[in-house]
Amino acid sequence: MRTKKNLSQMQVAQELNVSQTAYNKWESDQTKPGIDNLLKISEFYETDLYELLNDSLSDSFTNNSYDNSLNSSQYVTRMSTVNNYFSEKLVEQYEARIKILEEQVSFWKSQVEK
Repeated sequence: MRTKKNLSQMQVAQELNVSQTAYNKWESDQTKPGIDNLLKISEFYETDLYELLNDSLSDSFTNNSYDNSLNSSQYVTRMSTVNNYFSEKLVEQYEARIKILEEQVSFWKSQVEK
C-alpha cells in the first residue's frame, strides 16, 4: 500500500505517529500492529479495516506464513473470528463514511438550488 502512495517508511511512520522501526517491523511481518494502529493505518490508506485485514491474512495464507497444516475450515474459522472482533469498528467506519456522503449530497443539492 505504501508504494501506491509513493511514500517512504519514514513518511508513513510520521503520519501514523509511530517510529520508523515499528513501521518497518510491521511491513516485514516481524511484529503486528495493535488495534489502535490498525485503525490509524486503515484511515491513512482510506480503506476499511476488514479489507486491510483480509488482504493481510490472504497474503499470509498464500505465502505459507501460516502453518502448512492449516486447512480451509480453520482458515474460515480465523476469518470469522476477525469478522466478529472488528465488526463494531467497521460499522463505525461505514457510519462515518455515510455521514460524509450525506453532507456532500446536501452541499451539492444546495448548490443546485441556487
